[in-house]
Amino acid sequence: MTMISATPGGSGDAYGRLVQSLQMEFGTSEVSALAARILEAEKAEFHWDARVQERYLGQHLPLDLGDANAGDDLARIAILSFLADRWHAGICLVDGNGCAADLLWLRSFDAREEAADAFARAR
Repeated sequence: MTMISATPGGSGDAYGRLVQSLQMEFGTSEVSALAARILEAEKAEFHWDARVQERYLGQHLPLDLGDANAGDDLARIAILSFLADRWHAGICLVDGNGCAADLLWLRSFDAREEAADAFARAR
């Protein structure tokens, strides 16, 4: 089992940096709705980049074998992330270049322990 760990901190929460950047760009503090829309549109990438722990779950096999993208090399990776002042556990599909392609599911928690428990149970 491959597991990678890190600790949140350093340059801070990616969502907080997004809000600060938007505030500087538009010269106003009224950017929360825009920040929420950007986060929703790029959810997989934000959570993948904000992960503090990951665990390889295996290769992703598409349901439709006739799909033109069925040959894509995608891995299923369980993630534990810290974003927007909350802990999250989920499963990402990650391509061969290490970029998030999709987010299969995501649960959010106030406490790291609860998120870590959901991360440990991810299959």
